[in-house]
Amino acid sequence: MFIREYQSADCKELTELFYSTVHTVNAKDYTKAQLDVWATE
Repeated sequence: MFIREYQSADCKELTELFYSTVHTVNAKDYTKAQLDVWATE
């Protein structure tokens, strides 16, 4: 496995991954309003 350092070109993809993860994995435990505060679109 190769792990490289963060590059600014990664920003859009990482923010989309974070948003999707928060709104999918945590959807059963939090309200939509709480998820939106945690990870805004």
